[in-house]
Amino acid sequence: MKKTSFLVFLLCAAALPAKVTLSQAVADAWKISPALRGQQLEEQAAATARLTALRQKYFFLAFSGSYRYTSDKVEVTVADFPFPLAPGMAPGTTVLSAPSASVDMKLALQQPIYNGGVLDNAVKAEALRAAAEQHLTRLKKIELAGKVKNAFFSHRLFCKKRAALNSLLAKLTLHQGRLENLHREGLVRRSDLLEAMAKADEVRLNLEDLEQLIRSEALHFSTLCGHDPQDIEPPAASAGESYAAAREFFLASHPLLRALDQRLRLARLQKKTIAGSYLPQVNAFAELHYGRPGQNFFASRWTPYFAGGVSVSMPVFNWNRNGRDQSLADIAASKLELQRTDFVRESEKNLRQLFFHRESLGKKLSLLEGLAANAAENAGLKERLYEENQVDHSDYLAALTDAERYASMREEFLAQVELLEVGILTVIGKCEEE
Repeated sequence: MKKTSFLVFLLCAAALPAKVTLSQAVADAWKISPALRGQQLEEQAAATARLTALRQKYFFLAFSGSYRYTSDKVEVTVADFPFPLAPGMAPGTTVLSAPSASVDMKLALQQPIYNGGVLDNAVKAEALRAAAEQHLTRLKKIELAGKVKNAFFSHRLFCKKRAALNSLLAKLTLHQGRLENLHREGLVRRSDLLEAMAKADEVRLNLEDLEQLIRSEALHFSTLCGHDPQDIEPPAASAGESYAAAREFFLASHPLLRALDQRLRLARLQKKTIAGSYLPQVNAFAELHYGRPGQNFFASRWTPYFAGGVSVSMPVFNWNRNGRDQSLADIAASKLELQRTDFVRESEKNLRQLFFHRESLGKKLSLLEGLAANAAENAGLKERLYEENQVDHSDYLAALTDAERYASMREEFLAQVELLEVGILTVIGKCEEE
């Protein structure tokens, strides 16, 4: 018997949905988010570009081949010599003649020697881009975590409202049943019964609206992370941090600020790259050729030969393009600084508003504790007075509704505090799941 009971218990436990933590739901949302995956691909692309820039500093090999035909060709005749070659040779006699067609295959090696720091700066630039993309990836994760938590706590808020309305509806239904019995005995007026029925129908209408909101928020949450909000284990309430601490964390760690800082460094580095591109560019090269006729174009045969040397290039005059390019880099840096300043100002404003709201909710919750207790006591008193025909039925219904409304408001404010904490963490760029 004990063995059978144990097996039944195991089967029941297996049939129950397993609870999932909210942190796990956030991690699952990161796995299935197309937007986050796209940003991670941008991060991978930046890392690959950095490796490409690094390899530009090393030598590289290139193979090329060519075929060339000319209608005219090099010829040396007897008349070209200042002295007679042999007796009896006419002046127009051809002595040497180059072929009309030439074929050349080349394997070339090139090694940069000096380029004004252009290649080194290119590596640094790609490293800055890669770092900026990493910060933007983290920003996507924080924003997605905020969406998941906001959807969960919104669903939880609507469920609490539904529970409060269901509690009120249960009391109204019970009261309506009593009134129906009393009305059949002629002890209460028909208007009292109609008032109770109308109030119950109003609650049912509100419940229908809430059901729609709950279904929509559950669908939104499921789309984000693949879980049903009913399967999520509610997290423990976290102690909210002060405004000063939140602002300090925002300025020191927000990923968008870090990404803008990297891009600002990149814009300043571009000025060095532009200046370096107008310095001498020195490259060493070595070439292995195999062609016909080769360097000796009078010998029409396949010949291998080697060529090597150093090439130097440097811009001399280009209508002050250097100055214009540097001005564009300065403008890009100024735009980034303005973007950063504007983002900090807007975020600080939003953060301060969230803290004002949190402070207001704290005061409201303190007041609601007393209001809810007084309203519950008042509803009990009005119920007894109504039964003794000392107050009107509408007064009792109003007291009963107020008691449930204050209790519902308390739960709603508690849920709003949780939503505010999510908003604060999202604004300052903090994610506990990282």
